[in-house]
Amino acid sequence: MSAPPYGTDLGPPAHVRLKSVDAGRAELSLSGEVTGNAALEIEECLSSKALRGVREWVLDLSEVQQLDAACAYALMRPLVEVSPPPVVSVRGARKRVRRTLHETGAEKLLHIED
Repeated sequence: MSAPPYGTDLGPPAHVRLKSVDAGRAELSLSGEVTGNAALEIEECLSSKALRGVREWVLDLSEVQQLDAACAYALMRPLVEVSPPPVVSVRGARKRVRRTLHETGAEKLLHIED
């Protein structure tokens, strides 16, 4: 059963969207300049009721031009608050975004794919 798409505008030009939830797997995407006050919106999306009990998350970061440390931490925070945490795969992260994920330690909680 698929949940309806859930999207939260993060202000120009960033965006986070819960694309689908089906059979224990969720697909989410972020795009644009993901900085500053976007962290709260990321946390709200990742803490939504639609994701409760979902064991596998796929984060598509292919459209993210910039990700700051606050937003990288926002990606990780829900993962350390639930037990057991979901398995999270990151797809399409650009070199600059990967660097931020590395510098914040996010790569220890996220499976970053090429």
